[in-house]
Formats: sequence, structure tokens, C-alpha cells
Amino acid sequence: MTEATAPVRRFQHALFRLGQWLLGHRGGPEGDIEPGLLVVGKDAGTRQVRLWIGALVHGCAADTLTATVRVDLGTGGPVTTELLRFGFDSERPVTGWRSGTRFFHGHVVVDRLEPDSWGEASVELAPVAGLREEHRRASCRVRTLPHRIGIGGELTALVGSCYDADTDTTNALDAAFRRLRDGIAEPDLTLLTGDQVYADAPAKFYGTMARSTPRTYGLLEYWTSWGMQRYGEHRHLGMRALLTHGPHWFLPDDHEFWNNWPQSSVTARHSYANIARAAIGAVRRQLALARRRPGDPVPVPADPGPAPDDPLVQSYHPPHPDEWDAWGRAAFDLYGSFQTPSVRDRDTGRITRGELDDDPAADPHRPPRHDPPGRVHRPLNQVVQRIDLDDVQIVLLDTRTRRTRRTDDPQLSAFVDAAALEQVLAIAAEAPVLVLVTPQPLLVPPYRTRLRDRPLGARVERAIDLQIADYSDQYARLWDGLVTARAGRPTVTVGGDIHASYVGHAPSLPLLELVSSPMSLVAGSTLFETLFAVPAKLLRALSGGSAVLDPYAPGAELTRIGDLRSRAVIRPGPDDDDIAVALTGLGRGNPEALGLLRIGRTAEHVYRVRAALHTRSPHGGSREVTVELRTDRRGPDAMGPPEVTATP
Repeated sequence: MTEATAPVRRFQHALFRLGQWLLGHRGGPEGDIEPGLLVVGKDAGTRQVRLWIGALVHGCAADTLTATVRVDLGTGGPVTTELLRFGFDSERPVTGWRSGTRFFHGHVVVDRLEPDSWGEASVELAPVAGLREEHRRASCRVRTLPHRIGIGGELTALVGSCYDADTDTTNALDAAFRRLRDGIAEPDLTLLTGDQVYADAPAKFYGTMARSTPRTYGLLEYWTSWGMQRYGEHRHLGMRALLTHGPHWFLPDDHEFWNNWPQSSVTARHSYANIARAAIGAVRRQLALARRRPGDPVPVPADPGPAPDDPLVQSYHPPHPDEWDAWGRAAFDLYGSFQTPSVRDRDTGRITRGELDDDPAADPHRPPRHDPPGRVHRPLNQVVQRIDLDDVQIVLLDTRTRRTRRTDDPQLSAFVDAAALEQVLAIAAEAPVLVLVTPQPLLVPPYRTRLRDRPLGARVERAIDLQIADYSDQYARLWDGLVTARAGRPTVTVGGDIHASYVGHAPSLPLLELVSSPMSLVAGSTLFETLFAVPAKLLRALSGGSAVLDPYAPGAELTRIGDLRSRAVIRPGPDDDDIAVALTGLGRGNPEALGLLRIGRTAEHVYRVRAALHTRSPHGGSREVTVELRTDRRGPDAMGPPEVTATP
């Protein structure tokens, strides 16, 4: 970011302090963020676990903290690791935070552990000036995975998405998780499918504190969501109980960045000059698209290090992490710390240092500067993650961070790199049972089909919130490839995002879909949404949209399978009954919920899958669908008839 003048800095500082005052932090900068230590289990294997350690210290001059890690699941001794300082020094003139307020973080892999076991990981920090004695130690429960689900065994995955800390001030999620863990089933692992933090909400804070402090504000949002912060006068437990229980796999969606990312957001630019530059950039892209003839090549950056300014490159290639200056990079930095470790972190063991990595002279290998010339920059984060349980393969696919802005080019428009999609399809071709996890639901009609059925409604929905189904050509390639690769073997898909929870069924494939969202419903994530929510619902209703009826009521048609596989618009015939339907859901009222996916093995080729939705409220009840999967059969016979049960 460019250096601001003194009057501008004073104005920015006043806005930040206003935001803190509205939040309830009225004791000055030292009360803005609370010190503490947190340890969270990330992904795990059969003999290892990956831990994230984060520490916030006031009055500290150190650049690193030394942490000693012990896991009581093996014969190995303690592991020592260094936590690195996360830099946001350029934002201190706005926040008023002293130089001694520092955030340290790191990932550590502990191996040589016993497979298929629960244990405890404890962390102890070496003493340094400013570190309180009560903040030197923390622990979490860890679990190693089994090599396979054996006969008589069962694996339980907690499923959730969309958590807004600002609407969970009564710690309802914490209570709901404890009820599930203690009374229903203890999760063996957790699949969080996106929007684990609303970095662009609510508007009153995003429009004040976040204007000039993307890394500081993002850290505040994560620290609060992770249960390390007071909310006014109350202790905010957030997701901490959930996050300190077993291993976790994360996927990003738009609110880890801003609404509908990578599309432009007015509030993300945070100044009238930047809004004007964003508008000019949009016009340049439209003019370049108008001049481009079908089949014309799109240039590839000669140097993938700096952000491109070619409008065609910006339209048809994944967004460069530096294109939005500190805003885009801050989101990637914090996501790679708190959620899925970045590619670089996994390869080198060195976590991001925030703005300390921004200077290429200080860090010449800062991604994507290490990429070869003449290629699009490589992903910063893991796009494909895999949990290998032998016959059962769980695959997580990030469909957000590699999206192109344009959705309508048959070859160039994409929600993920072609190589990543092929990797997923290769796993799908081999797995007896596949669980495919994405940020958004998959049983959604493609945009071309929705446009035929509801011309105005489809356009309104796409303008408000793009889905992967809006990338019609690659969406068809995904579905056609998935159906071909599965060849009639049982499949489970998992999604979130849509602020509704349901279980869907496509008997011909055979496929079961579990969608669980939200854990805590956001209230006005951006100024745009706040101002235009009511008109948008009215337009949906007038255009045949889903503003009134429950699209996930039992028996409701979700999509036709032929529409999913086709790149063209197919008009259904009178005998076309190959459809996916909703089996059960939690209703149109969008109650907060958590999902449980339990996969048990009852015989050599027989699995029993239970997909359940539990409302966050202790009085809201639950819905569960049970199916039997056969790995020695193909087609509809590979998945037995679903049994639906409801608990009031």
C-alpha cells in the first residue's frame, strides 16, 4: 500500500478506533487483541499429526518463540520448533498498536505415532519478556487415522461451513458441538468446507477497522473466530472446542477473502480512488473482451512474479495473489496460517511471515516469484487434499482460489486448474468408495439450464453469488468425468456455503450429497449485501426464484443428471426421470446446523453410511439418512434405498 499523508493517517486511525469502540474494546490499543496460546490439530496420517501453534504476546521484542511439543501417542521424545513473527508493522500507525504486540505462529509435524489412536498434544513456550506464565502452555486432542475402515469399524466426520463470530456471542456453536461430541458421536475428523471466518463482516467493522489494516483486521477476525478473544464483556468461545478436538481439513470460500471473490468488491478497495481504479479496470477488461475474437490466444505473463495488468490475463487466468495489493495477500497469508498450510509451508516447513515477506529483496523466493517464466503462477495453497483410507477415499477440492473472472469461455473459463481436476478424477477412477468435498453443493443445475428455465432469476443469482455451476463448460467436464470415472460405484459429495442444510440423492449414479450450512449465520457481510438484500429477494421472487418455496423440501427436484453432464441445454423428454432429489433438510428458515457423516463397514464389500443434520439449537431436532453401499456392485444396486429418520 502507498504511504498515506499525516491527515489521512489520522482519519484512518480515528476510523479504526471507532470500530474498536463499536466492538466494545474501549480501553485503548492494548485491549484490542488478547494475549494467549492456542494449538490446533490440522491434517493427520496413520502415524503422524500436523499441529498449528499460534501465540499473541504483548510487550515482546523477540522475532521468534521456541515451542516444545509433546504427543503421548508414540515412543518419540519432544519436538522443538520455532514460531515466526507475523508482520503487520506498517499498519501500526493506524491501529495504535505498540511494536511489542506480536503474533507468532508455526506448523509442526510429529510422526512415529501409533495408528488409529487418540491422544493429547501439549505445547510449552520458552520464557521471553512479555509472555505471561499462564499463556506458556496449551494442549489439544489429536488422532491418527486408521489404514482402513475395518469390518465392524466406523469413521465419523463432522461437517460444517460458514461461521460468523459476530452472530455467535452466546457461544451456541460451542454448546452444540459439545452436545454432539458427548451425546451423539465423537468425531474422528472434521471437514470444514469454507467461510470459516467472515473476513468481510459485519459492514460496520469491515468499513472502519479494515479499511487500511487488512492483516491486522484479518488477524482479529481469526483470533475471535478461533475462540481467543472477548466480545465486549463476554468470553467468546467461538470454534475453539471444535478446533482442539482431533484433526481438521479446511477448504476456502469467498468470505476468507471477500464476498464473491475474485470478483471486484467495492468495500475491498476502501477508498474512492481505488473504487475508481477498480471501475476503470472493469471497463478495460470489457473492452478487451469485446475486441477479442473467438479462438484468439490469451497471453501468459512473461514473469509470474508481479501482478499482471493485461485485461485478458486478468479475465481468463486465476487472480494473482498480489493483484489486490495487501488485501489479497493478507487473505492468503492468514488462510495459510490458520487453515490449510500453504504449498510453500508444506514443502519447506516455513510458515508465512506476513508483510515481512512482501519485500522481494528480503525474500527473493516469495511465491509466486519462484515460478518459471512464461507460465501462470502456481497455487499458493493446497488445491487438492486427500485422506487415504484404502477402499474409502476422501478428496477435498478447492474450487475458489483458482477461479477465473470470466465464466463463459469454453476452454479458458474455470473454477479450478485443469490439472487439479484431472487429479481428482484419477482418484475417483480408482476408489471403491469416494467422498468428494467441495465448498459448494454439486447437485446444482448448470447456469445454461437455469437461464433457460428462469432467465431473470438466473442472472440475478449469478450476479449476487457465483457458483461453480456458473462455469458451465468446466462444470460439465467435472460431472461427465466424475460419472465416467465412478462407473456406477457409490459416491458421497459434501458441500456448504448456501445457508441451508439438506441431504440429496441421485439414485442412478449412485450418489448421496450432504450439505451443512451455516454454523453461525452471517448478518450483513458487506455493505452491498446489506443495502440490496431485500431488492435481491424481490427480484428472485418475481423471476421464479427460490425466495418463497423451500427448494430442498423432501422430494424436491435438485437437478437432472443429463443437465449436469451436458455442455448444451437439453430439453427433458416426457420419460426423463433421471434426476437428483432432496431426501430431507432442516427447512427454509436456515437454522444453524452441524453435519455428521458416519461411514461404517459391516462386511467385506458392504458399508453403511449415515448422513445426519443436527440443528445448533438443542430443541431444533435432527434429520438423518442411512444407506447401504456395496463395493461389489455397480449402478443403482451399489447404493441401497435410503432410510430417512427425523428427531423433533
